Amino acid sequence: MNDVVTRLRELLRSDCITDPALADGYLSDWRSLLRGNAACVLRPRSTDLLSQSVRICHEAGVVIVPQGGNTGLVGGATPDDTGLQVVISTGGMKKIRTVDPVDMSVVAEAGVTVAELQNAAADAGALFPLSFASEGSATLGGALATNAGGISAVRYGSARDLLLGMEVVLPDGRVWNGLRTLRKDNTGYALKHLFSGSEGTLGIITAAAMKLAPLPVGREVAFCAVETEDQVLDFWMKLRAAADGNVRAIEYLSGSCVELAKREGLRSPVEKADHYVLVELASSRPEAGLKDMLEAFLAERLEDGTIVDAALAQSGEQQKQIWRLREDQTELQKKAGHDFKHDVAVPVAQVPELLRGSRADIGNGFPEATVVPFGHVGDGNIHLNVVLPTALGAERAAEQGKQIGQTIYDIVLSLGGTFSAEHGIGRAKVGLLESKRDPVELDLMRRIKAALDEDGSFNPGNIFRPSQSEPAE
Repeated sequence: MNDVVTRLRELLRSDCITDPALADGYLSDWRSLLRGNAACVLRPRSTDLLSQSVRICHEAGVVIVPQGGNTGLVGGATPDDTGLQVVISTGGMKKIRTVDPVDMSVVAEAGVTVAELQNAAADAGALFPLSFASEGSATLGGALATNAGGISAVRYGSARDLLLGMEVVLPDGRVWNGLRTLRKDNTGYALKHLFSGSEGTLGIITAAAMKLAPLPVGREVAFCAVETEDQVLDFWMKLRAAADGNVRAIEYLSGSCVELAKREGLRSPVEKADHYVLVELASSRPEAGLKDMLEAFLAERLEDGTIVDAALAQSGEQQKQIWRLREDQTELQKKAGHDFKHDVAVPVAQVPELLRGSRADIGNGFPEATVVPFGHVGDGNIHLNVVLPTALGAERAAEQGKQIGQTIYDIVLSLGGTFSAEHGIGRAKVGLLESKRDPVELDLMRRIKAALDEDGSFNPGNIFRPSQSEPAE
């Protein structure tokens, strides 16, 4: 192993990190639930240097753990504790290669953050539509590797839907250059979609070509109080019919989420309720009349009883304060106690039953738990999180958290849903994949893994257990 580190240091110099103090931030997950060790942490600044690094590791049989912004919630970018793995971070690859407002595309390296892409697109008079709470530190490579969704997915789709082409370093060090910006290309398999959502198990994404959209010039935000889970869905169905494609986001927050935010000094602009809906309309047409449209819609919903209160933001600052109720939830819940996150999705029609059933079953079985669900109503993706009090103790909380997770996943699967909507599988949900998915589907996935990563050296223990990556006989 020392020889490998020596070769890597000769190649990358100071970008081969062996100092424990400098490497520390790369060795644990964002929630500090997992912690590992590594022989070294690499931050190559080009595709060629990353390719050479992978080739050195491949020749020596060294396991590689790819890492983007390290903002994930499922432990998918954390090395094990042997100290024999090498972490390769794409954070040093920061070039935005092209922004083309005619072709409506951007080509950027994997270490560019989502927020930096948004700013570069805006400077060119366009919109990079991907948006979520960690966009200031989450990187393009990581967003694609997990097929991140976010608040705008209801209108623009997830990361995979915005993907035009990519550049990938394979487990043997070869580089596949698929950085095409074509909207239509039917020449064989769509390899780009194979790597999107692969969580670093098939290769390391080093750059990508992504779609842009017209830059909105009008934006309206409202926050509404709703009495029942069914009315949340009813509100969305009526908004979808009325807003004519102008819905950028439709977000659900439980009453417990808003109460948690208020305890931390945030303010709700509407009366207290069991459920809330945050909606944002946006348009690239100055004459779209979004404010009049939203005001009329909210007045109708108050009159027919779909909502019980509503507030329409009157300024950019008010819009920002309303959005904080939603965007700060991950941090707020992390601070509130032992936080257990469940990124689930069900058919949109089943969202009320998901919310109702999970709250009832968890409340009956775990009286100390606070259920704090929030998420994307428009695509059925709910972050069905649960907070247990700190006084419970880590060991007891972990045991209850495991039981609560099983309760939630049983409900989700009974409704035709999935246990991983946009955060990935990582280490946290490996067992669920193996026990809950169709065996033919699993066999196909294992064969793909074995074909591209014959030695199982890329991010083992993520998506599959290491021993489960080989194809079935």
